[in-house]
Amino acid sequence: MDVVNSVLYFVSKTSKTLFALDLDKGTYSSSSTESGAFDLQPDQLKSIGSSDGPTDQSILYFCEDGGSQCDVHGRNLENGKFFTIIEGTGYSTETTGLAFSPIDAKYMFLAFQGPGVIWKFWRTDGLSFAGTLADIKYPDQESAIDRRLYFPIP
Repeated sequence: MDVVNSVLYFVSKTSKTLFALDLDKGTYSSSSTESGAFDLQPDQLKSIGSSDGPTDQSILYFCEDGGSQCDVHGRNLENGKFFTIIEGTGYSTETTGLAFSPIDAKYMFLAFQGPGVIWKFWRTDGLSFAGTLADIKYPDQESAIDRRLYFPIP
């Protein structure tokens, strides 16, 4: 669960649904979280981005649960598209404990629950995880170039 600009986001693991409750307007919307590699149960949410409302830099991050290869995915709040940030290859457990460095969001912290392994990630371009997005390849996009948004460093 997280709040961005008076919109409360939360997920239903059972129905694989993201809910967005606009606390100012008293309205809500819902959408499926199943997209591309994001095919298991959504778990922890963490938002990062503009405080002025959704922009192309506003990202809602999801941990994943319910299978043997759980990843971390992002959803662009402006266009609603999902993309994979971190693949859990080699860990047959859920991702959890997602956090960002509080002052500059240049570091992402993540745990793989089963073995209790914690990783620290940063962008190779030195920018914040709330900064300008790299060349993202969304699952439904055709492209000969597959550049990763972020690169894990142990």
